[in-house]
Amino acid sequence: MRPWLLAAAAMLVAGCGGGEEQAAGTTAATTGSGTATDSCKPGVHELTLGNGQPARMHVTPGEGERALIVALHGAGGTPSGAIEAFSGARDEPGLVLIAPASKGQTWSILRSEQDLDLESVNLALAEAYERCTIDRRRIAVGGFSDGATYALSLGVSNGDLFPAVIAFSPGGIVAGEQRGVPRFFVSHGRLDSVLPIGRAGDAVVRKLRQAGYPVTYRRFRGDHEVSTAISKQAVRWFLAGAPG
Repeated sequence: MRPWLLAAAAMLVAGCGGGEEQAAGTTAATTGSGTATDSCKPGVHELTLGNGQPARMHVTPGEGERALIVALHGAGGTPSGAIEAFSGARDEPGLVLIAPASKGQTWSILRSEQDLDLESVNLALAEAYERCTIDRRRIAVGGFSDGATYALSLGVSNGDLFPAVIAFSPGGIVAGEQRGVPRFFVSHGRLDSVLPIGRAGDAVVRKLRQAGYPVTYRRFRGDHEVSTAISKQAVRWFLAGAPG
């Protein structure tokens, strides 16, 4: 059994919603056996994590080792909504999506100095590993809106664990020490009325590129949303760029 160690975010590098500076410095660890069982059958699995928080896992058909996406919902959202943002994964074989719920209306690191949700993310990872055979080279963290901001933050701080990061309409990045060099897929609507693209998506991508990360950026004509087309592009980008 190999431990996971996710470091929490610690520094705001782009505007996140209201643009207030945030800080954090918590860590947590999980383990997973990586042994597939009947609990990895294709379909939707409603879960309760070890800390009592709900989560949802969606498994697509396929055999052998599976790619994994940790999906994070937006403010006021649910694990179901997080999975829905990745609707483009439904027709892709050999995928597991795991979506924990935030303890509050949104992910705590975006509103306070402590990351109270890191435990849930770690426990969700552990569930995926206990239930399914996961290819450790093909793991992504992603989300929509506040979930995208949290995904970016976890990705920068844990690039050695998440080789790929998917951010649909993010507000910013809360990040600590850079670890690893993950690649990023960012999408943002040019007509976004919730998180205007100039101070959100454009600023995020500029910061990432200045830091030396490889970034694929999709600006589209639309509001604060994830279209099926964008979702498919993101999932295929993830799978195409992962080691075979």
